[in-house]
Amino acid sequence: MAQKRGVINKEQTEKQRVREQRREFEEELAAHYEQQVGRPRNRRRLIFIGVLVLVALLAGGYIVLTLLPAPATAPTPGIAVGQAAPDFTLPVYGGRGGPTVNLKALRGHPVVINFWSESCDPCRREVPLLQRTYEQYGAQGAFVLLGINQADPKEDIASFGRTFKVTYPLLFDAGSKVNAVYRVTAIPTTYFIDRQGIVRAVAITELNEQSLRQGLADIGVQLP
Repeated sequence: MAQKRGVINKEQTEKQRVREQRREFEEELAAHYEQQVGRPRNRRRLIFIGVLVLVALLAGGYIVLTLLPAPATAPTPGIAVGQAAPDFTLPVYGGRGGPTVNLKALRGHPVVINFWSESCDPCRREVPLLQRTYEQYGAQGAFVLLGINQADPKEDIASFGRTFKVTYPLLFDAGSKVNAVYRVTAIPTTYFIDRQGIVRAVAITELNEQSLRQGLADIGVQLP
């Protein structure tokens, strides 16, 4: 009997050990499964975060490109240096001369064409320099100076000339036809044309004494 009881206890112990091993194996399988299932979730989470970061960077770049001002570009002359200056005939509404001026008729003389407007501050600032230089040299036959206005009422051109004591012809470009032909995109713009009617220099800015002298020198007028 004792031997039989010992055999039964041994079998029960063995079964208990087998059950424990099975339970441990099942726990290991469950843990391994959870680990494998968690990896794709973590990978998907990382991919999702990466996409969000990429979208944010692209949106930021787009905002920077669209909101920041573009680099300023200097305006370019419509009639390039070396080309013939287009002919025109315009009425004189201020200064002296008239009743009209024809550019082609001025061949043989260096010509300075200054596109201006009464409401343009740089234009107003450069008028005294233009008038002083013209009075000293242009009126003596060294060159011809023409001021072309298209933006102001023609009645204001004469009063402007009187205010600044202008003695060179102030022309009125009705309908901006001459401005369009010369493709003036900014004022003041000044063309320096030689005796053969060829553009030799263009200034798309307010003239100063140095730039005026250089422009005149380019068309053969040497100031002392």
